[in-house]
Amino acid sequence: MPLPNPGARVEVPRAHASALALTVLAGFGVSLALLYPGQYTYDSAFQIWQARSGEFYNITPVPMLWVWSRLLWLFDNPASLLILNLAMFWVGLGLCMQALAAPIGVRLCGVLLCGLNPLALAMMAQMLSDPHMTAAMILAIGLLAHVIRSGKTWPAWIAGLTILYAGSIRQNALLAVIPLGVLAVAALRAQQRMTVRRILVAATTTAVLTTAFAIALDRLIADERRPLWPMLALWDLAAVSVASDELLLPTFTHGAGLSVEELRETGAFDPVSATSLFARSRSGIGSGLNVPFSSEQRAALARAWWNAVSRYPGAYLEHRVRTMALLTGRHGGASGGISYYVGRATYRDNPPLPEAWFPSAQKRLYDLFAALGRSWLFAGLPYLMIHLIVIPIAWRRQRSPATDLALAVSTSALLYSASFFVLAPSAELRYLTWPIVAAPLALVLLIASRGHFEGAYAHALRPPAGAPSGASISPIPSNARP
Repeated sequence: MPLPNPGARVEVPRAHASALALTVLAGFGVSLALLYPGQYTYDSAFQIWQARSGEFYNITPVPMLWVWSRLLWLFDNPASLLILNLAMFWVGLGLCMQALAAPIGVRLCGVLLCGLNPLALAMMAQMLSDPHMTAAMILAIGLLAHVIRSGKTWPAWIAGLTILYAGSIRQNALLAVIPLGVLAVAALRAQQRMTVRRILVAATTTAVLTTAFAIALDRLIADERRPLWPMLALWDLAAVSVASDELLLPTFTHGAGLSVEELRETGAFDPVSATSLFARSRSGIGSGLNVPFSSEQRAALARAWWNAVSRYPGAYLEHRVRTMALLTGRHGGASGGISYYVGRATYRDNPPLPEAWFPSAQKRLYDLFAALGRSWLFAGLPYLMIHLIVIPIAWRRQRSPATDLALAVSTSALLYSASFFVLAPSAELRYLTWPIVAAPLALVLLIASRGHFEGAYAHALRPPAGAPSGASISPIPSNARP
């Protein structure tokens, strides 16, 4: 049954809109001033070199590299990507808060909580694919929230394109974008109730379109393709080898003399990161990146990977559970993994990086990060717990646009997080950038869905003349219930 009057427009008081816009602009300015020019790891430096040279390798998904290359062409400044990320991030937050039927004070506090909390700033400062994907996701959610507020459908089309782009930025981003794709379809077909069948069709369509879009961009942009999965396979094989005391890595992947004891003694197998495997052993272990494996070798590696998991499922599960615990737990120290980066790496002929605008203020900010770095505030688990709390409450609560958005955001974040149980190659907290940044937003959306909406928003939830008692108006239709 379609919702009555799905295109009802919600008018926002001009003073409230102006206050929110000024807060968003101030938040963008403060975050940019504190974080500029961002933090550059070795991976970031390699990506800048690709963007400058036009030689694109799909070790990192190439759509972000192509965008970065266009920004470098326009501005000749690698920090232009940071500016783009923060602009998408703050615009998306502003659109979300503008759509909420809550007091202006709640919305102003919400945008500052989501945008200026310390861990969000630490994550968004990284010049890597994780914050870029997160910024695109937040912008897409904001556009869908604008559909809710205004009743217009054209922002949903832009949101759909943004969702497709976000899904192409990381190899496992597909699971993150599917819930947002369902919400976008619901916005575009607002006059039809979202049954279970329609949700499944929307999810499948989103998955197919995102996969096709990512493959098409890879084929159009990438000059050389090297699969990343061999690194993960070798790390898993090393973990199972150490646990079972049997060397399971294929002979072509390492030098003569490699043993399980060497993996232990040298620290080549490090539960915190796969990169140690290729840097610490005496015998040498190839990652398949600098010297690519042949197709026959990749097939043999895949068989060895599967055989190890089949023969020693307990050792494999213990390894993956330990990795997930390290990823979501408190960071810091030799056994805690990296929670955020502070660095200015160089690569080949890259020009010098820009200097910080306010170095003393930036130092004080990173001193705060260091003080919080070993606490649970800088761990992934509390943010995942927020999503676990939001989903059942949003599912059971009476339908509203805010609960639809909260449900989509938290489902997206948890699906994305769950993929790292199998795919995480290290315990770097940056992998959870999207779930971390999305958690306070989902919580604010959930809180804003409570109670009676008054003032300028009241008519948005009142039935039109002649509508059945208890009917409500929402540009986003209710999700199906079993």
